Amino acid sequence: FSFVFSCTPPKEKKITPAFYHWQTNFSLTQSEKDYLQKFPIQKLYVKFFDLDWNAAANQPFPIAEVIFDSTDWKNIEIVPTVFITNRSLKNYPLEKMEDLGINILEKIFYLKKDIYEIQIDCDWSETTKEKYFRLLDFIKKETSSKKIQLSATIRLHQIKYFERTGVPPVDRGMLMFYNVDEVKNPATENSILDLEIAKQYIYNFDKYPLDLDVALPIFSWGVLFRGGKMIKLMAHLQAEDMADANFFLQEDKTHFKVKKSTYLDGRYLYEGDVIRLETISQKTLEQAANLLQTKISNSELTVSFYHLDTTTIKNHPYENLQDIIQIFKTN
Repeated sequence: FSFVFSCTPPKEKKITPAFYHWQTNFSLTQSEKDYLQKFPIQKLYVKFFDLDWNAAANQPFPIAEVIFDSTDWKNIEIVPTVFITNRSLKNYPLEKMEDLGINILEKIFYLKKDIYEIQIDCDWSETTKEKYFRLLDFIKKETSSKKIQLSATIRLHQIKYFERTGVPPVDRGMLMFYNVDEVKNPATENSILDLEIAKQYIYNFDKYPLDLDVALPIFSWGVLFRGGKMIKLMAHLQAEDMADANFFLQEDKTHFKVKKSTYLDGRYLYEGDVIRLETISQKTLEQAANLLQTKISNSELTVSFYHLDTTTIKNHPYENLQDIIQIFKTN
């Protein structure tokens, strides 16, 4: 008798790489266009507008509407993304959610006609869950009839505690794998992504009923504290911006103390101010990808990076992000 043993190679997942574009002006720089082309990226989640509560109008109102340079989206699928504040849901009556859905869709289709997916971004709470899910129910019925997929952003705690927080009635969820710790707390080490904190929420992925996509952070910022209280977030900050020893004292790997009052990035800093620098390294991204690829079982997923702008991509060469995509491909 002879026996033939064969090793089945790991099945490769189908990964669609994507980016978020979160700026009001959709007018890509040449370096951004080159970056997308080299990657290559064919899908962008573009924030079309925010929906925030307007007390004067007594209803949610669109703000920060995107302005398009129409020549920049050739060969790229644009996914309209709408951010809804929790207070908009809290203040608006349940019976008006369908009206709100009509207004959202009208606004989206006014800005762009040919659409294959719409994403709604909202960190809903238990008190706003019923309203939010009714809104999504209505939008899903409308989009399904047009063969448009509806996705919603999901936070880690909404997977761990999904029996309590509920599962949004959408086609797919986009797991936002960042902003895992309290940014205002001076004791926080890295509010953007601390993997030790994130691991505390890696539960119930096997029970979660939605197929999941993933958004990973590539942005950085400085968190400015004065007298122990958070004052401001300073976008794109890097250690070299605080290299002048006449004005800054590096207390440890992430904390810089202002020795002498000065300007930084157009902001006046006072002596004694402290800046906590929060960045995302390639090693952290690789560890995050290795952690998540064992938890997400669907065979097709979008891996999106937050977010696209010239400064951010300069710190994350496309070859590095392709390595992250490769980690997700094998399970």
